[in-house]
Amino acid sequence: IGLSTSVLKEEDGTIRGVIAIFTDLTDAKQMESKIRMADRLAAVGELSASIAHEIRNPLASISGSVEVLKSELTVSEENEKLMNLIVKESDRLTMILDEFLIYARIDRTEYNKVELMHLISEVIDILYHHSSYHSDISVEIESDESIVYIIGDERLIKQLLLNLVMNAAEAIGNNPGQILFKVAVYESQQKVELFIQDSGPGIPEEAKKNIFKPFFSTKKLGTGLGLSIVHRICAAMRVPITVDSQLGVETVFMLEFSLYMQIQNEIKNQESKSAELIENS
Repeated sequence: IGLSTSVLKEEDGTIRGVIAIFTDLTDAKQMESKIRMADRLAAVGELSASIAHEIRNPLASISGSVEVLKSELTVSEENEKLMNLIVKESDRLTMILDEFLIYARIDRTEYNKVELMHLISEVIDILYHHSSYHSDISVEIESDESIVYIIGDERLIKQLLLNLVMNAAEAIGNNPGQILFKVAVYESQQKVELFIQDSGPGIPEEAKKNIFKPFFSTKKLGTGLGLSIVHRICAAMRVPITVDSQLGVETVFMLEFSLYMQIQNEIKNQESKSAELIENS
C-alpha cells in the first residue's frame, strides 16, 4: 500500500487538517516482479548459451575417448566401473547443455497455423521411446475434434509439450499411471484449451510457486530447466499457463491457445458436406 499526505492550511497558516491518500500498489509490485524475472531469465539465457558452446566440444572429446579406451584396453572391474561412470556423467552433462541451449534460443518466435492433434501424436510417439516411459503408463487423448488448428510457433509448442509430458512421466516414476491430453475448442471465444494431466504424486503447495524458476527441481537428477523452458516458451508466445495439483491424486497443466478460425471453419464446412453426401447416398 502506498501513502501520500497533504497538509491543509488556513490563510493565516494555521493547520486545518491532513489529507491522506492510500493507493493499492499490488499491480505495480507484481509488474515490477515480472520485469525483474524477465531480466533474470534473459541474463541466464545468454550465460547458458555461452557456457554450452564452450563446454560441449571438449565434453564430446572426453566421452568419445573413454569409449575408445573401453573397447581397446583390458581393464580391471573397478576401472571399468570408473569408465562407465565417466560416460554416464558425460551424457548427463550433455543433456544439461542441450537444455541450456534450448532455454537460450526461445526469444524469437514465428506465428503460423499449427495442427495441434498431429503435434500431440508426435509428442506421444517420442515419449514412447524416452527412458522415463514404461508399459504401465497409459497415454490417452480426449477431444471432440479430430483436427484443431491453433496459432503459434510449431517448434516451440512441440518443445513445451515434450517437456510437460516428460515431466509427467518422470513424476509417475516406476508406478503404474496415466497421462491424459484433453483438448477443448471454444469457437465463440476463438480459443483452445489443452489440459495435460498425470496421476503422479502431485506438487506440494510450497513447491508450486517455484516450479517455473530456473534450476529449481524436486528430482534427484533434474536440471531444473524443464518447466522453466515451458514457462519461457509460454511467455514468448503469450500463451497463458496454469497448474492445478492435488497431493496423491493428480497434476494438471492447462495451456490456452488462440484458435485459427479460418481453417477451422473450412474443416467444419467440409465435414458438413461429407455428412450430407453420406445421408443422400
